[in-house]
Amino acid sequence: MRIFLAGLVLALAAYAAVHAVKVENDFTAFLPNTTSPEERLLVAQLRDGLVARLMLVALEGGEAPALANASRQLAAELAKAPEFAFASNGASFASPALAEALVRNRYALSPRVAPGAFSEEHLRRALDERLDELSSPVALPTRALLPRDPTGELTALYKRLVPGTQPAMREGVWFTADGKSALLIAQTRAPGYDSVAQAAAMARVRSALAAIDPALRPTLSGPGVFAAESHRIIEHDVERLGIAATAGVLLLLGYVYRSLRAIALVAMPVVLGLLAGVLAVQWGFGSVHAITLGFGATLVGEAVDYPNYVLVQTQGEGSGALGSVGHTLGLAVLTTVASALALALSGFQGLAQLGVLTMVGILAAGIATRYLVPWLAAGRVPVAYPLPFAALLQPFGGRLPRIGVVVLALAVLGGLAATDPAWRENDLSAISPIPEALRLQDAALRREMGAPDVSYLVASRGSDEGAALANAEAALPVLEGLKAKGVLAGYESATALLPSPATQRARLDALPARDALEASLRAAQRGLPFKPDTFAPFLSDVEAARTAPLLTRAAYAGTPAAARLDALLVQQDGAWLALTPVAGLRDAAALEAALAGSASRLVDLKRVTAGMLDGYLRESSRQVAYGAGLIGVLLVFGLRSVRRALRVLLPSAAALCLTVGLLAACGVRLGVFHLVALLLVLGIGLNYALFLEAAVSNSARRARAAQALALCVATTALTFGLLAASATPVLRAIGLTVAIGALLSVVLALAWTPAERSFR
Repeated sequence: MRIFLAGLVLALAAYAAVHAVKVENDFTAFLPNTTSPEERLLVAQLRDGLVARLMLVALEGGEAPALANASRQLAAELAKAPEFAFASNGASFASPALAEALVRNRYALSPRVAPGAFSEEHLRRALDERLDELSSPVALPTRALLPRDPTGELTALYKRLVPGTQPAMREGVWFTADGKSALLIAQTRAPGYDSVAQAAAMARVRSALAAIDPALRPTLSGPGVFAAESHRIIEHDVERLGIAATAGVLLLLGYVYRSLRAIALVAMPVVLGLLAGVLAVQWGFGSVHAITLGFGATLVGEAVDYPNYVLVQTQGEGSGALGSVGHTLGLAVLTTVASALALALSGFQGLAQLGVLTMVGILAAGIATRYLVPWLAAGRVPVAYPLPFAALLQPFGGRLPRIGVVVLALAVLGGLAATDPAWRENDLSAISPIPEALRLQDAALRREMGAPDVSYLVASRGSDEGAALANAEAALPVLEGLKAKGVLAGYESATALLPSPATQRARLDALPARDALEASLRAAQRGLPFKPDTFAPFLSDVEAARTAPLLTRAAYAGTPAAARLDALLVQQDGAWLALTPVAGLRDAAALEAALAGSASRLVDLKRVTAGMLDGYLRESSRQVAYGAGLIGVLLVFGLRSVRRALRVLLPSAAALCLTVGLLAACGVRLGVFHLVALLLVLGIGLNYALFLEAAVSNSARRARAAQALALCVATTALTFGLLAASATPVLRAIGLTVAIGALLSVVLALAWTPAERSFR
C-alpha cells in the first residue's frame, strides 16, 4: 500500500510537471555569458540577425522551363505568405509595397543626387539613355517608369540594393551554374532560433511547391532550417533515448530482483530525483532545454546506483540494516553534488541547467534512498540475484600495478600539455546536431547565391541611429575599394535603404525648384520625341521630395525592408550599431587595416566564438579545481583519514586522465561538453571507489559489494552507452566520455582497493 500511495503521488507530480515545464530548443543557450561587445553581437546575430532569417531554396527534378515557371509561382506564393517577409528569385527585386516606397523616396536614397545632377546637360544625357532603353525588347519596366523617373534613379537604386554577387540567370530567374536547380532566397518573419516557426515556414514552402508541381523537389537550407532540423533531431533523440534507457534499466532490474515491488523500490528515488531536477531547472531558468531533458537519461543511470547499492549491500540483514550504509551513501551523494558544482556555476546557461539538474536530482535521489526506501520496504528487503559478471569483481585488488597507472596518467597529462590546443574543440558548429552533409549543402548553396554568411560583419558604432548610419557611410568607400581589388565579393549596408539624416538632407537640398527644373527639362527635350507634358509626374515627384520629411524606418513598415533594417540596425550597450555583413572576404587583415582609426571595425564572429569557448574552458578549469578541492575536503572529513581519502580520490583522478588521453588518441577533439562528461565521470568514479572502500573483509559482505558494483556499472554503461549513439553532438560527447570513464573508474577503483585485510 505504501508503494502504491507513493507511486500515485509521483504520477500526479509528473503530470503536473509535464504541464508546468516549458521546453526550449535554442542552441544559443549553450553559449557562454557574454563579456564583450563583440560577444554580445555574436549571440544577437545568431539568434535574430539578418542572416539567421534567410532561407535558401533550390528546386530540382525538372527541365529548366518547368523549374523557372515553378520558381516564379513559388516566389509569388511565399511573398504573400504570413511566414515570410519577402521572397526573391531574381525575376523581380521587391514586393509592390517596397517598390512604391523606393520610388517615393528615390531622391533621398540615390547617391547620384548632387548639385548639378538635374542640369540641362545631365537631363539630356539621361533622356538619350532612356530612348536607347526603350528600343530594347525588354523595355517594359523602363516604359512604365519613364514619366516619373526619366533620370533613371530607381534603376540605379535597384542595382545598388541588389547583392554584389548573384546566381546565374536562366529563363528570367536564378539558377545554379550547372542549370539543374532553380534558386530562391526568402526571409522569414520569425527569428532564426524559433525552431517551431521555422518548421512552419519550411512546411509552407513544401506545400506550396507540391500544389504548383508535385514532380519537383525542394532543397531547403539556412540557419532557420538548421534550427528546425535540430529541434526535430533533439526531440527524436530525447524520446528514443528516454524510452531505450528506461527499458534497458527496467530489464536489468527485472533480472536482478525479479519482483515488481523491488523494481518500484528502486524506481521511486530515481523518478523523484528526475522530477526534482527538472522542476528546479524550470524554476531557476524559466524553461528547460530539450538537451537538458535528454541529459535526464544520464541522471537515471547515476541515481539508480543509490537504491541498488543499499538494497544489494543489505541482503539477508533485514530492513533495519538499510540505514547501516547511510554514511557511505551520504558521502557518495555529497561528492557527486560537489563534482556537478562547476556545471551549476557555468557561464553557459545550458551547462548550468545540466549542473542544477544533476545536483538537485542526485540530492533528492540520495535523500529518498536514505529515508523513503526503508519506509517503503516496510521490513522486507527484496532478494537480489547477482549478474553473471559480478563474480569477476569479487576478488578486489591486485589487478593493476598502481604505480604504473599513476605514471601512465602523468604521461597522458604531459602529452596533452605538449600538444595543446590541437586536441581542443573551439568550433561552435560542433554543438549542432546537423549532419556534415547538410552543412556542406548549405555552403554550396550560399556560394551559388552569393548569400552573406555569418563570419564577418563591419560594425559602425554611433551614439544614435543617425550617427551609426553616418559612420557606416564613411566605411563604404573602403569596402568598394577592396571589392574592386577582389578582397571581398560584396556587402550589404543598411545605408542603402536608410541613409544618414545628413546625407538625406544634402541630397534633397540638391533638388532644384520646380520652375528651374521645368526650364532645364524643356531645354533638354528639344529635338527628342517626347510630348511636352510627358514628365509632369517627374516634376511633381521632385517638388514633393524637396519638402518631404526625411526618410525613416516608418516608411518601410509592412514591407520586406522593415525586417532587414531591424537586423542591420541594432541597439547595444547604450549605443547604436549599423551592421554591414561582408561576403567572400579573402583577406580579413587588409580590411581591418583599412578600417583602422575609423568608427567602424571588422568583427570576425568565428574568432569571437573561439575566444568565448577558450575563455569558458579556462573558467571551467578553475571551477573544476575548486570542486576537486571541495571533494577532497569532504572525503577527508567523511572518511576521517587522509589515506582513505586518497584511496578513493586517486583512482577517480587517474580515470579522468586516461579517459581524456584515450579520446584524444582516437582523434576526438575535446570541447566544453566533454568537460561536462568528465565531471560526471568524477562523480561516478568516486561512488564506485566509496562503495568498495566501505566494504569489510568477510566474504559475504565482499560478495555483496561486488554484486552491487556490477549492477551499478551495468546501468551506467547502458544509459551512457545509449547516449553515445545520439545524433546530438552534446549528448553523444557526454555519453561516449562517461561510458569510457565509468569502465576505467571501476577497473582502477578495484586496483586501489585492498584485497585481504579490513578496509577500515
